[in-house]
Amino acid sequence: MTGNSPSPTNAGDTIRMEPMGKYKQTQNGNVRPQGTESPAGPTKKSLYENNGVATCSQKRALFIATVVFAVLFAVALIIAYTGPQSDCTCAGEKPPNYVDEDWNVTKVFVPRATNGQVFPWNNIRLPSIVKPTRYNITIHPNLTTLEVKGQVSIEFHVDKDTNFVVLHSKNLTITDKLVQDKKGHNLRITKLLEYLPAEQIYLEIKDKFRKRNNYTLSLRYTSKLNREFVGFYISSYISKDGDRRYLATTHFEPTYARAAFPCFDEPQFKAKFKMSIFRDRFHIALFNMPVVTTEEAGFYMGTGLLRDDFQESVEMSTYLVAFIICDYTHMNEQTKKGVSISVYTPPPFISQASFALNTSTQIMDFFEDFFMVPYPLPKQDLIVIPDFATGAMENWGLITYRDTAILYDPIETSTAAHQLVAVVIAHELSHQWFGNLVTMKWWNDLWLNEGFASFFEYLGVDSLFPEWKMMEQFILDKTQPALALDALVSSHPISVQVHDPSEIEAIFDTISYSKGASILHMLGKFLQENLQIGLNDYLNSYKYSNADTKDLWNALSRNTNQSLEVKAIMDTWTQQMGFPLITIRRENNEIVANQERFLLTTDELNSTARLMPKSKYDYKWYVPLSYFLDNDTGTVYNIWMNMTDVRFEIDSEIKWLKANVKQSGFYRVMYEESMWMEIISTLRRNHSVLNAADRASLIDDAFTLCRAGLLNASLALELSLYLINERDYVPWATAIAHFQSWSRRLSEALPYKLFLQYMRKLLTPVTKHVGWDEKGPHLDRLMRTDVLSTAVLCELNETIFTARNMFEAWMTKNQSIPPDLKEVVYSAGIKYGGLSEWQYCWGVYNSSNVPSERKLLLKALGVASDPWLLHRYLLETLDRNIVKPQDVKTVLAVVAANPEGRLLAWRHLKAYWPTMQSLFGNSTFMMGSLISAVTAHLSTPYDYYEVSTYFNGMDVGSAARALQQSLETIKLNINWVTHNGPEIYTWLKKYFGETVGGV
Repeated sequence: MTGNSPSPTNAGDTIRMEPMGKYKQTQNGNVRPQGTESPAGPTKKSLYENNGVATCSQKRALFIATVVFAVLFAVALIIAYTGPQSDCTCAGEKPPNYVDEDWNVTKVFVPRATNGQVFPWNNIRLPSIVKPTRYNITIHPNLTTLEVKGQVSIEFHVDKDTNFVVLHSKNLTITDKLVQDKKGHNLRITKLLEYLPAEQIYLEIKDKFRKRNNYTLSLRYTSKLNREFVGFYISSYISKDGDRRYLATTHFEPTYARAAFPCFDEPQFKAKFKMSIFRDRFHIALFNMPVVTTEEAGFYMGTGLLRDDFQESVEMSTYLVAFIICDYTHMNEQTKKGVSISVYTPPPFISQASFALNTSTQIMDFFEDFFMVPYPLPKQDLIVIPDFATGAMENWGLITYRDTAILYDPIETSTAAHQLVAVVIAHELSHQWFGNLVTMKWWNDLWLNEGFASFFEYLGVDSLFPEWKMMEQFILDKTQPALALDALVSSHPISVQVHDPSEIEAIFDTISYSKGASILHMLGKFLQENLQIGLNDYLNSYKYSNADTKDLWNALSRNTNQSLEVKAIMDTWTQQMGFPLITIRRENNEIVANQERFLLTTDELNSTARLMPKSKYDYKWYVPLSYFLDNDTGTVYNIWMNMTDVRFEIDSEIKWLKANVKQSGFYRVMYEESMWMEIISTLRRNHSVLNAADRASLIDDAFTLCRAGLLNASLALELSLYLINERDYVPWATAIAHFQSWSRRLSEALPYKLFLQYMRKLLTPVTKHVGWDEKGPHLDRLMRTDVLSTAVLCELNETIFTARNMFEAWMTKNQSIPPDLKEVVYSAGIKYGGLSEWQYCWGVYNSSNVPSERKLLLKALGVASDPWLLHRYLLETLDRNIVKPQDVKTVLAVVAANPEGRLLAWRHLKAYWPTMQSLFGNSTFMMGSLISAVTAHLSTPYDYYEVSTYFNGMDVGSAARALQQSLETIKLNINWVTHNGPEIYTWLKKYFGETVGGV
């Protein structure tokens, strides 16, 4: 594609980009071809050939090269001796806030362009007076040389007189530029500057862009396909024949469209996009919209090329643009309203695409009915991307997925992985309305995209599989993790100010996703059907446009007949970090409920707690407090805590109440000790008096309050005793998460062995209940995997014996293992086996083409008991052809969770931190997730010293908040072990002294 590529021998086979200025805007805003009067005229010919792939003889090529070199040399001399010239009154001048050093005044930072000149625009945000309306993009990526040649024509409207425009560009070499007014007249460009730190280019003309007028900016550019999983990048897969096949794909969220074409790369600059892609005939090209025409485009490097022209898109933000060149195959269905749904995969994986196709088709129908807004595009493609940093990306009409998030093999894939595929599909489809149709104005309201998708993914799957009880699982997967993170001093509000691109990456976290979803779940409980009506109003009011959080609250208030001031209520949940702890105590026949911010970190533990950001709400909330009483657990009462405490009467015979029914509110509850004991007594006597979600809620609150030092560890242990009789998934999954955290923190403390013995005592009855047969409803299948895997890790002999026998039969006799038992069996074989078992699983990992199977093996390989094996395993992650970069976190996390590998994982991250940075880039969220995964279980003062010293003064980019949270977590771990270790040991000694035999 570049000028030094071999030239074709036939002039008719030249590959040409669009002529500069081809598209011209008419008075009514329509687009018509320019220069159609003489299509074969000399002007058009020269425009094509100036930047196309020209054909000429060798002598002519040598002559042209000589002339070009001479001209460039002359121009260089002129520039060197005359310096930059400009007719502009502002470009090159010092900004108003610039002061020379010799003025004896503090010098203000001045951005410098790549040529050393002052860059006149000193703001990370683009000017708002220039608004793009349409992009015409032509692009030709070469999947062999990785070279990309492109052209973009951007039509834009000017709201105010100006002589410059600023837009984004990253790692693009601009080779030609042209500005035209609406009549097609060329405007003289006096300056084009690039400022690398802000990824901006500044273009200035001699005269002015006049307000309320339309213009077209055309740019030709070259770039390279990168390997960093962002922008326009190269990916690959292995064919059935063992060959590596390549594809070019995009990932633009949040700020990477600028790495593929010059653009106004902020979400509020919505525009229509028209795309043309050159490709070879052995590939297909995909875009957000369907292809309209495919034409022969000649030859390039001996390969016949085709050009696909795509239908123009609706107005959308740049981060939602997507285009892919690959050799995939696909399967297709249609929704009830005729939308074409297709799933694209590499040929070896097409048999695993049926579930995704059926699920997406039905969930699209559900969302169209629920939102009462039609899906606006003619098609919806879902496509597997082999190398993909996130789970999936909601590009409008062309959703990209990691293989494990979309492929499902009914014989090989576990119930948990099956559910994950459905959830991720529903998440991205809900984005087609929340995020794509209505987009946040700026990234500070990212939760309007991700919070909604994280909430509606569960509603969508629940509509299709009601027996999965997704809303019961919601508290386990969304509410509880969000409460855990939001209890840190280093949390952040849902609506958080962001400026630099690295700050944007940092908020793609549990707060934006899971807390956002949780407060929507809470909102739905008190708005009920008004939530659906209000959301329909919101979507219709802002479709093809942008909104912020207050726009959402106003739409919801309108549809409650103003009976609830939704904005006043919800601002307390979105504009301040954290959440309330509701303390319940009894005074005679009254219940007193107090609220205060809940923090895991106390003033005594961390002085930064005293330096928390001030809140205009003083860390008070509008709390919809729900509860039921012990004499009638089926009747739910509701009372508002309007940033205040409340009192309410109860009958004198009432012994306890359970607040936060089904954990539907985003808050924790602390009961006075006598009421805790009454609740514990009830659970021990007949736990079915409370439903499964409420039992899970009590476990989660008790263990977390213990972590914060507000509840004795002995009380949490007393509560956990009822689990001997528990047989439901959500309470057990909640308890297992807390038990595993305790186990990891206690691994070097006195009570460790006794605590493992206690876990075995509680797990023995439920392991017998779940059994080893693949049977039972969905939640029982999920519980079987969780319970048996935990039993293996805490050394329950009966489980280990059965699992190791199954592993041996699989390894030596090739006997199949049921999908839901694979995690259990693989873990047992590797943890209690040796080198041969580990190597066998490693071989299966490298040969399997089932993504869910490979993911299971990656996790199991990290539970080995031999540090040498773990060290070897960590080193394997450095080869991206063996362990994909997107899976490195999985490996580090499981090794770090293994007591034998905890320090190994940390030392590995420390030793290869520069390698990780080059692999992922400092601006991606991956670096922060690596820090969190490796340090989550460190719990000694020396661990804290190690981590804090290593990162001291280091620029970790978007990982800064994750690092801060990790250091806070290590301090919490240290504090918890110090204060709770002795009490846990005493309680366990007493318990096993009073029970016969133990386990």
